[in-house]
Amino acid sequence: MSTFETGRRLCLLFEAGACRFAIEATAVMEVASPDADGRTLRGSLELKPLTALLSGALEPEDGPGMAVVLDVSPTLALRVRRVHEVADVARDRFFGIPPALGEALAFVSRGAILHDHKLFLELKPEAIPHQPLKRLPPRMRPVFLVDRPPDRALIFESQGVLWGVPLTMVQQVVAATQAFLPLPVPSGPVAGLFPHDQLLWPIFSAPALIGGVPAREEFFVLAELAGEAAGLCASRVYGVFGNFQSTEGRGEFTAPGLERPILVLDWQRMFS
Repeated sequence: MSTFETGRRLCLLFEAGACRFAIEATAVMEVASPDADGRTLRGSLELKPLTALLSGALEPEDGPGMAVVLDVSPTLALRVRRVHEVADVARDRFFGIPPALGEALAFVSRGAILHDHKLFLELKPEAIPHQPLKRLPPRMRPVFLVDRPPDRALIFESQGVLWGVPLTMVQQVVAATQAFLPLPVPSGPVAGLFPHDQLLWPIFSAPALIGGVPAREEFFVLAELAGEAAGLCASRVYGVFGNFQSTEGRGEFTAPGLERPILVLDWQRMFS
C-alpha cells in the first residue's frame, strides 16, 4: 500500500456492471455516447462490454451506457454503464491486489484506489483482454469441516445459515459501507474488497466457500485466517458463544442460547 505524494495523476472513474473502475486518463482517447443500438460508436467502431471481457459473462449490460475508447494497439472501445468523472487521484490511498484474489485479476489490474470514500479497481489499459477472459474468478478453496468445536466462537448468520469462527481468529466486526467494491466476476468465493484500518480486505462469502453464490451483506467479520487477512459477509452477528455440543452432522454444533445449529469450517486448513 502506498500514497502518491506529489504531482497529478488523472484517472477516468466509471462503472461497469456492479464494479467501479479507474483508468489513467492518458490512456483514454475518447468518451462518448454510443450509437442508438449500444453496439457501435459512429457506426464503425465495435463496442465491447467491459463486464463480458473481464468475467466472461454472456449477457451484455442493460442500457446503452457510455463508450470509452482506449489508446492501445489494436484500438479497444469499451461499453461501460456509467462515467463518474476525471479525477486527480495522486493523493488518494492506493492498495495492491490481495494475493487471495489470484494472479488473473492482478494481471489486468494495478490495484485499487480509494477516492471519495469509494474503492475503484484500476485497470492496466494494455492488459484488458480483447476477448472475454475465461479464468478471472478467485480460486475455489477445498472444503474442510472441524471435528471438534472451538472453546469459544463468534457466531454470525450469512444467507440464512449460522456460522462459527474461533474467537482467537476474529479481529473486528464492522458495518459494510459504500467503500465496498464488488468484484467483476460471476462466481467464486470472494464477494469483493473493503478498505479498513490501512488494509485492503478480501471479503469472502462463507456460503460461496462451499459452493454457493457470493453476496454482500450488512456486516463484515474481519479475521486472520491462517495468517491471511480476510473478511466474511454477515447479515447478522449473534455474539460470542461457548459450550458447544456436536450433532450428527460433521462440523455442526449446538450451543445454549442459539436457536439453530452452527456450521464451523476448518478455516486454518482452508486458507493455508
